[in-house]
Amino acid sequence: MEEAAPAPAFAVCGWSGSGKTTLLERVIPRLVARGLAVAVVKHDAHGVSLDRSGKDSDRLFRAGADVCLRGPGEVAWRRRPAPATELTAVVAALARDHDLVLVEGHKATPLPKVWLAHPEDAALPPGVGQVVARLPWG
Repeated sequence: MEEAAPAPAFAVCGWSGSGKTTLLERVIPRLVARGLAVAVVKHDAHGVSLDRSGKDSDRLFRAGADVCLRGPGEVAWRRRPAPATELTAVVAALARDHDLVLVEGHKATPLPKVWLAHPEDAALPPGVGQVVARLPWG
């Protein structure tokens, strides 16, 4: 049996405050309305924080347990070691269950990307490649 091709993935990149999240907030509902299952990998240079320090679930995680935060209609996992931390592995894992994987941030990723910038920021930073579109934003 032939395996299905992985879901397409692309990145939306730009400096902080360039409008990445705002653009995705506007595009994602349109994609979902067309019946697509969409996943987003959000870059957080400061580290992932699902909990507030000192809350019960944070205390349990710091004690050494994997923790599932469960609420009405959603779940979030904190696991160690994380099942996948490299961007390519995370995208591949999400691609199995989604029609499209969007990556917010990760400027240096080899994925094709849309670059958002203020009109005065004409130059791309070093190491940024695979830009298929540049959008003035902000």
